[in-house]
Amino acid sequence: MRKLSAAFLLWLAFAGAARAENTVGPTTQIICNKIATLAVGPATITQMVAAIAGQSIFVCGWHVTNTGATGTFSFQNGTGSNCGTGTATIIPATNVTNTAPSADHISIATIQVPQANAFCVTPSVASISVVIFYSQF
Repeated sequence: MRKLSAAFLLWLAFAGAARAENTVGPTTQIICNKIATLAVGPATITQMVAAIAGQSIFVCGWHVTNTGATGTFSFQNGTGSNCGTGTATIIPATNVTNTAPSADHISIATIQVPQANAFCVTPSVASISVVIFYSQF
């Protein structure tokens, strides 16, 4: 009888562990269901996603290409025209060449832009194009 009781207790311990909840970090993951694109051309800070009062922008990733030999891009958030007020850098200047696009994309959001802030990109040359994957609510 003792062996049966010990086996039952072990089973309960492992069965309970299989149903454990995530106790570190948020329990709700944000899935990105939108994309924004920036065609080749601008070489200045440019808004990709407009701010909406009371809403945040959540970014799952990006794909940046360059038809030129060298260049950099960076991501910012801020308010006003093209993130011109309260501008903060989200991703610092990152290299991108015509032989090595920059891609960072997963199915859940890893970047949150503060509420009522827009999401912007600053390409260093006019040969860079950008796609971002995001959600906004």
